[in-house]
Amino acid sequence: MNILDKIVSDRRKSLARDRALAAGFPKRTIPVTPFFNGPRTFIIAEFKRASPAEGRLGGCSYDQLARDYRRGGVRRFSVLTEHKYFQGSLADLYRLKQKYPRWGFLRKDFLFCTEDIAHAYRAGADAVLLIAEILSGGLLQALIAEAHKYKLQVLCEAHSLQALQKILKLKNLPDAIGLNSRDLQTFQIQPDWPLRLKAYLPPNVPVVYESGVNTGYLLKIIGNAGFRAALIGTAAVRAAGRARTIRNFINALRRGAGQPPNFFTRLYAAKKNIYVKICGLTNKADVKLAARAGADAAGFIFVPDSPRFTSAELLRAVKNIKILKIAVVKKVTPEIKKLLRAGLLDAVQTYNEADIYALAGSAYLAAADLRRRALPVTLYDAPKTSALVKGRRIPARKHRLIRGQWLAGGLTPRNIRRMIRSMRPSLVDVSSGVEKRPGVKDRQKMLDFVQEVARA
Repeated sequence: MNILDKIVSDRRKSLARDRALAAGFPKRTIPVTPFFNGPRTFIIAEFKRASPAEGRLGGCSYDQLARDYRRGGVRRFSVLTEHKYFQGSLADLYRLKQKYPRWGFLRKDFLFCTEDIAHAYRAGADAVLLIAEILSGGLLQALIAEAHKYKLQVLCEAHSLQALQKILKLKNLPDAIGLNSRDLQTFQIQPDWPLRLKAYLPPNVPVVYESGVNTGYLLKIIGNAGFRAALIGTAAVRAAGRARTIRNFINALRRGAGQPPNFFTRLYAAKKNIYVKICGLTNKADVKLAARAGADAAGFIFVPDSPRFTSAELLRAVKNIKILKIAVVKKVTPEIKKLLRAGLLDAVQTYNEADIYALAGSAYLAAADLRRRALPVTLYDAPKTSALVKGRRIPARKHRLIRGQWLAGGLTPRNIRRMIRSMRPSLVDVSSGVEKRPGVKDRQKMLDFVQEVARA
């Protein structure tokens, strides 16, 4: 039994406890606040005491949290009401709504029956969370209808594509859809996963990014991808200088929303299981071949001692070829920044982590150390020389660390399906494996590689 199954099983046993609590609340007289009718982009700050992933979150009172959240500019909130694993209660929701009747409150719990909806309304909820992973399509539809009967709005959450498709098949959609970066079966987080799932949603549905949000850098990327809101839990509860941190979070989300589509937004606009980058391109003909073969991105190496070194002249020559263009560097230089500003580059692959924060949304980290992680995703490659050649294999015992990340090094049309099955990356990056000789690509190998990835 996984973590999610345990929580749901125990939650079903606690319904009588909630029933007794709700019976003690007086009839609701406070009007429902339309939860998703607020600003164009906003933060949902959370009230919670603990989680299975983090344990106890600290001793800050909900009164202090409320004051800090208010000073930070938040007016929409999530309240954990699950007792055993999150140490929450319907009584928390009731007290908060009584004290702040004009704020919008979401009941966050593992709801599974119409009685849960009635209890949420009586306790003061303005919206409820429904988790598609634990509910059938028929029950989802029934609970949405029940919530709307009370004028409560519904945030319907998915982590897997299968669960998202279950939501999208409903006759009446929820008021908003939440995309959770956390797999509730394992409680592991994959920060770029909601960015990828968003491509499957119709443009008119408000979308909320859930779990793992702890930096303004990630919030810029989330806002740029078109998310209406981000739900922030642990990072909000534990923040030092909480009000200031929350204000910075809100500003970062809105700045990202106001900027042109960045590299991640454009890459993940395509509905794909695995993306392909063909790297080490040195001539216009090969860039055209990569695009025609179906690659998503083209890599250009700006390391002078590399046999695949290229220059800005090639980027100017391929400007109108429809493929995302990425510079591979050890560290970002003024020349690279200039090429980004000119629109000749879409992104930078760098080994210097500071670069990805300076170029938020236009850079990602490459690393040989599998213990390193950067947001929203990291490309892992075998250790190389200073000229980025002669890599060593990643040991099989470490393949599991690649899951959901990006992979480069030693990939060929012959081994790529096996590598994908073993490591389950979300992007694969090939260079020498599709070459005739260093710097010159083989047309058939490029076609074969892209086709093998599609079949994996």
